[in-house]
Amino acid sequence: MKSLMDIHSIVQEELRKRYMLEPVKLKHPFPERPVRALGLMKINGEVFSTDKLLRIVFIRPDLPIYFSVRSMFIRPRVELDLPVFAGEVMRTGKKKMVIVDIHRTGKTHHDDSALFGEMLKVQERYPELIKYTKQRQDAIQEVFSKAACQVVIPEEMEDQAVRLWKEYLNLFCDVVDRAKPVAGEDLKKTQEVFEDYLKTLVDHDPGVGIWKVLFGAKGGVERSMDMHFGR
Repeated sequence: MKSLMDIHSIVQEELRKRYMLEPVKLKHPFPERPVRALGLMKINGEVFSTDKLLRIVFIRPDLPIYFSVRSMFIRPRVELDLPVFAGEVMRTGKKKMVIVDIHRTGKTHHDDSALFGEMLKVQERYPELIKYTKQRQDAIQEVFSKAACQVVIPEEMEDQAVRLWKEYLNLFCDVVDRAKPVAGEDLKKTQEVFEDYLKTLVDHDPGVGIWKVLFGAKGGVERSMDMHFGR
């Protein structure tokens, strides 16, 4: 049975079937132990890029014994005007919260209903897994697509969660592989939406907020922008 705690190596193996993953040199390399966490938290990870993917981010924060996170984020290059892939596993005790999604960032005019339809078809192949659906009750829920997989599962469902994750990943990669760069006014609009999105992230995104708590306002924003967007 595949373990969700190994999802990063599983995803990297899957991506290497399609792409040459180039390691990104970060301003603050992994691993890190935030002083504000009294040295109890260790943050490890990897960041890659490809010709079409600006950032492929894997982050692994761990606290002793009871708490671990496996987070990943794939951002295509801005000129491709595509959604992002996001996935997270949070382990507390014996249960794991799993979120896997493909969604747009910022306000957009795009109609991604065909993609969401394909994602929902994937979910239909895992009815036992989807029975464990539990959506978040905070503002970040608005970011997710209508086809996001959000479940809290026991150990015996991990294999199904890994299989669904891989199917979502390959759907996303198919979209990336077909994409052609936009130009002219379309590119300008795409860049404007992206810049507005970055401003919103700095002020409101819970993930950026956690980095601020761990490394201070300046250090947290710098790490998040560098890791996820090459800024």
